Amino acid sequence: MPPSDHPAGPGPASADPAGSTPVVGTPTALSVSAGPNTSGPLTADSPANGEPLLVATGVRKTYRAGRGLGGRSRVHAVDGVDLTVSAGETLGVVGESGCGKSTLARLLVGLERPDSGQVRYAGLDVGTARGVRRRELRRAVQMVFQDPVASLNPRMPILDVVAEPLDVHRLARGATARRDRVAELLEMVGLSPDMMRRFPHEFSGGQRQRIGIARALATEPRVVVCDEPVSALDVSVQAQVVNLLAELQQRLGIALVFIAHDLGVVRHVSHRVAVMYLGRLAELGPAATVYQDPAHPYTRALLGSVPVRHPRERGRERIVLAGDPPSPVDPPSGCRFHTRCPIAQDVCGRDAPALLVPESDTPTAAGQRLAACHFAGTP
Repeated sequence: MPPSDHPAGPGPASADPAGSTPVVGTPTALSVSAGPNTSGPLTADSPANGEPLLVATGVRKTYRAGRGLGGRSRVHAVDGVDLTVSAGETLGVVGESGCGKSTLARLLVGLERPDSGQVRYAGLDVGTARGVRRRELRRAVQMVFQDPVASLNPRMPILDVVAEPLDVHRLARGATARRDRVAELLEMVGLSPDMMRRFPHEFSGGQRQRIGIARALATEPRVVVCDEPVSALDVSVQAQVVNLLAELQQRLGIALVFIAHDLGVVRHVSHRVAVMYLGRLAELGPAATVYQDPAHPYTRALLGSVPVRHPRERGRERIVLAGDPPSPVDPPSGCRFHTRCPIAQDVCGRDAPALLVPESDTPTAAGQRLAACHFAGTP
């Protein structure tokens, strides 16, 4: 049996609800709820200031698909995405499965090269950097992967898994310094340094994800892209991992790109939220604004699909979408959402809407909201 998801390591002890064994090193408690977080720098209505660290401009990525009647087709995974991430900020990315979130994550860290457009970190093109510049980018922009099992080498002890970035970037001189740095990273994510000789299969899912986070932090990055880091975990373990990321951001000042299906989790951790549909951004803006007053009909439909806890909220208006999402191999012309949109008109099928400020909006202290809809804000 794998160990419990409760972390172990030096630090203040708290009671283990499953037994009498004390749990030590537990990160600062931050409960995950439907409302926005209001503690520290993760407050949704007070995003970080400063120049963007990571900038995506007109990013497009397609993949070859199987041959059809018209020859070889292509999957339009990401199509013309523009976004920025600033230091100390969390950008949440939500959308249905297959909308391009994971491809966007891989583009942001340089694991994929865009067909067109640019991803720039501190002014440096992520897709074309080579040599020393490429190594600098790898160190500054790290990723936490969705599957904590597949992302860890089963033949390597955790000491070597976490130390691999240290070896690649030559950040620890000698075996003692290497071991001490791994011990420090494990303590940082709430695991005991005594566990570093174990192999990945000896850990639970939540602990494996903590190891993945420790590995991502080994190079002291400025940006961490989290590709659905909690989707494969139980609800209680999800809260632990989200709380850990929140605490680490407050302590280290890193920028986070947090991709998830759980709208409540994204609202809790994010300063701003980007809503994706079929490879494009449907809406982008401060988390509080997007959740409380969504401008795009797809965003309203997403939020309306979330179960509510209070009986008084069950009478709210909901948008029920008809049919399935179109195929990314043959996306609709114009607005890609118009085939399922309840307010679509003829112009929606002809012209693709730009990501603009809705006419009814006024700037807020948290920043301006953008929506890609000809009738943004229309009930």
